[in-house]
Amino acid sequence: MSIEVINLINTSNKKCYCKTWLEHWEKFGEQKAGLCAEVSCQKKAIVGAHVQKSDSSDSSWYIIPLCKEHNNLFGQKISIKDSIKLVPANKQKTCAKKEVKYIIKTRKRFGH
Repeated sequence: MSIEVINLINTSNKKCYCKTWLEHWEKFGEQKAGLCAEVSCQKKAIVGAHVQKSDSSDSSWYIIPLCKEHNNLFGQKISIKDSIKLVPANKQKTCAKKEVKYIIKTRKRFGH
């Protein structure tokens, strides 16, 4: 079984506290990136791609691991393996939340 997502356009300028979006997916998806998430692809995943669910009222952005070729299918539907976690791209719910906690903890330790 597979899930349909749409690869979003013009997201390469978006930054993440996790260094890369692929690292973001690994950290919050609690999986190591291996192969591309596309159902029939056997290439190595090299990027964390921004996607949206295709047939859904959910307009949230998610990160999935893709190879270069599938990541370049901007604005197109991609069928992904149902075992792939859709990790929220919303930094306030993921890495920025952890970054703020770290900053607060550090400031308290140094008396700020």
